[in-house]
Amino acid sequence: MISPAPPYSNEAILAHNQAALTELERAITLRPDRFSLVLTHCNYRRLRTLVVQQLKATCPIVELPLPPHTQTLSQALAQALPLPAKTALMVTGLDAVAHLPTMLRAANLGRDELPKGVSVPVVLWVSDRSLQHISRHAPDLASFANAPIRFTYPPGELLYSLHQHANVLFATMLSLGDDSPYAASTYQPGSALRTELEFALADIASHHDSLDAELEASLNFLKGRDALSRGDLEVARFHFETSLRYWQTGGDGGEACPERSRRGEEMGRVSSSTPSLSHAPAPTPQEKQAILLFYLGTTWRSLGALHRPFYQDYLEQAQSYFEACLAIFRQDQQLDLVAKFIHALGEVQQKLADWVALEHTARQGLTLHRHDPVRLARDHGYLAEVALANGDPLGAKAEAERALEILTIAQVVATSGGDDEGLGVANQFQRGWYLFLLAQVQQALGQPSIPLIQAALNHTRPKTDLPLYRHILETLRQQYFQQKDYRAAFQTKLEQRQVETQFKLRAFLGAGQIRPPETRSTAAVTSPDSSGMALEIAASGRQQDVETLVWRLGQARYPLITVHGPSGVGKSSILAAGLVPVLRRSFPEGRTTLPVLVQSYRDWPDAINQALEAALDRGAEADEAIVPPAASIDRLTLFERLRRQIDTNYQQTVLMFDQFEEFFVEAPDLSQRREFYRFLIDCLNAPYLKVVLALREDYLHYLLEIERGFEVDILNNDILSRDYRYYLGNLERQAAKTLVQRLTSEARFFLEPALVNQLVADLANQAGEVSPIELQVVGAQLQRDRIQTLAAYGQLGDHPKQTLVQQFLGNVVHDCGPEQADLANLVLYLLTDDDRNNGLYRPQKSRLDLQEDLDLRGVVYGPDQLDLVLEILVGSGLVFLLPDSPSDRYQLVHDYLLEYVRLEQAPKLLQKLGKPHPPLR
Repeated sequence: MISPAPPYSNEAILAHNQAALTELERAITLRPDRFSLVLTHCNYRRLRTLVVQQLKATCPIVELPLPPHTQTLSQALAQALPLPAKTALMVTGLDAVAHLPTMLRAANLGRDELPKGVSVPVVLWVSDRSLQHISRHAPDLASFANAPIRFTYPPGELLYSLHQHANVLFATMLSLGDDSPYAASTYQPGSALRTELEFALADIASHHDSLDAELEASLNFLKGRDALSRGDLEVARFHFETSLRYWQTGGDGGEACPERSRRGEEMGRVSSSTPSLSHAPAPTPQEKQAILLFYLGTTWRSLGALHRPFYQDYLEQAQSYFEACLAIFRQDQQLDLVAKFIHALGEVQQKLADWVALEHTARQGLTLHRHDPVRLARDHGYLAEVALANGDPLGAKAEAERALEILTIAQVVATSGGDDEGLGVANQFQRGWYLFLLAQVQQALGQPSIPLIQAALNHTRPKTDLPLYRHILETLRQQYFQQKDYRAAFQTKLEQRQVETQFKLRAFLGAGQIRPPETRSTAAVTSPDSSGMALEIAASGRQQDVETLVWRLGQARYPLITVHGPSGVGKSSILAAGLVPVLRRSFPEGRTTLPVLVQSYRDWPDAINQALEAALDRGAEADEAIVPPAASIDRLTLFERLRRQIDTNYQQTVLMFDQFEEFFVEAPDLSQRREFYRFLIDCLNAPYLKVVLALREDYLHYLLEIERGFEVDILNNDILSRDYRYYLGNLERQAAKTLVQRLTSEARFFLEPALVNQLVADLANQAGEVSPIELQVVGAQLQRDRIQTLAAYGQLGDHPKQTLVQQFLGNVVHDCGPEQADLANLVLYLLTDDDRNNGLYRPQKSRLDLQEDLDLRGVVYGPDQLDLVLEILVGSGLVFLLPDSPSDRYQLVHDYLLEYVRLEQAPKLLQKLGKPHPPLR
């Protein structure tokens, strides 16, 4: 008989679901030797476990947990077969599959094959989430099954469970101390526990039950943690303050149900990843107040980091909250909790440079943390900071070395079987700091510090301590530059940029083409969004364009898309860093997609074949330049290879021709181009073989040659139809203003409204449009120089836009080192030229071409100097590196820069030709 009130026993819960159990047993045993699909619906792991255990005791079933990396349902089922006679297969773990929609789409396409390979009943456990995915992505598969058999908790059990979860949440925060904002991943959005919590709230609402005030307060705390983790600090502060008011005024700290102890152990197993917490008493209202005060302090500390003008005020506000938190623990004589939370106060004192207060806090910690080596090491780290600030490098050295020694001993003890729970946090947050302190000591003593700085960087992660990581990187870059190791200094600068982009600290990107994340040397630092698109694409305002193009390529009626627009609008970036990574994760009609990016046209069949090899070899973190050269190939063989690739691998292939105007330069005669046009027509007529052409709009008319020489029925003999074109243009004034405001707001680089208006006015051309590349270059220099007001902008002179562009170019040249400055300027100059109509253009030149030009002008330089200059110009984004055979070629990145490089640099350069350069270090 069901208990009148929660908590319910396991037997009572099963009794509540007896009708569903009977229905499921009948479905399993009705036709034991034939395929059938049974959907069983349950949102809660504990309830599902009870039902599965009961079924195993009454029916012949085999459980198949799906691993997260499962690709196809049919393969997973096949691995569990064959089964004993009259045995059903029960599939669990569907919600944990990493790419569930993809797996379901594939299962839907292979629906009719499933009964041929599986001859037993299949019970598929689903939740609200996975059931929605099945309805959307696998409706044909779902038609095999009747309505889902639903298992639910008895009335009141969910509310009781929520109270249990809430108390375990607070107990977990107490046990973690000041590490709790960075730990407790069990409670993060998307985790299994959080998903069940969301299911429970939805179920309670559907039954028109209401949450009591205590639960509302606990949920406000959880919502505040969510907002804090995603950086929505004002929302976090609101939820924390709302929760705190309840515990200060109405919280009684008691359980909603006095029978809490009845199933403490049982509930603990499903409520917490730390089972011992379930045996502890519920935190008191005072302890919950202290936790809320601590989180408010953490929020104000983060606000201070974002709002630099109010940095001091916000940190002082954080300090007051941390002190109030510690006061509650001290009042209740809970020195163990004081020990766990005191370092939050020390960190704020460190940021405020209140060295006297920090030393006092650290020395308190030496007593409190005698049995906590991780926190004890941190106390010595703070004392090292104090010593450095007081001009005592030897004292700082002793304290930092002591901190590292304590961590090393603790690591040995943990390896021998001790508790290493806190060591992971220490290695994430602190070891790099101690090493960096030692590096600063070495600098203060005039001794080499680069090895220690590198070690500090290797032990620091930007996601765990971004300010420290950036500080270490900048110090390392400066040290490399001072040592004249300009290549290492520049590579470090690139890593700085990537970190700033990842964490949305860079509002503008500069001149360079955006590259796909997986080709970067520090790919571990750069995190693309979930679609695979580079973060910079969204920052450049082109995400909607990428999404539209991907949608078109998924439709059969678009065999060709011609992306056209003026130079500098981002066509190459959209292809390389937008379409390529996103298409790799798209599955039109259940097919995988292979994007092939072509950027060379001197020998186009070999260039396409080479690009295909690079696309197939993308599993190795390589770019096209280091893929082994592919064998020479002709048009028909190339086309057959593409067709075979599509059929064999069940793929859609997308050929993307970047800077396609270069094809007409490489093949100036129509007779040379006709062979490519034949290949193009073959591709357009082949199923699942799409073509994207990206070219400047002043070359669009060349495409009419295809219509004049060939039948293009698949395009209705109208290759320039708007259906097959996609215009990528400059920004209207209002759009440019909106983009500037959005980018600067996201990066917390706030510009005065009057400056935004003037900046857009200066950037607008006669048609009232703003070039995206010019906006990015000028904006990047504004941010670098921290120009945020109209007055500061006006101090740049009569032509502030031109001044900023010149400064931008000058910074790249400076990165090459003073010994190579003239050579760098000259290489940029040589990558410009006048055409037959005296118009400026960007020639493509090999390294040998550049050497010949330099030698003709009598320039004295070393080969290593030219290598360094080319590497930095390419890495900065000012110059394209175009892989080619037999040698790569270089090209200035945008027409927009021609005037600045060609006309403004030329007079200075001509005066310096022939000046010898000292050898590169």
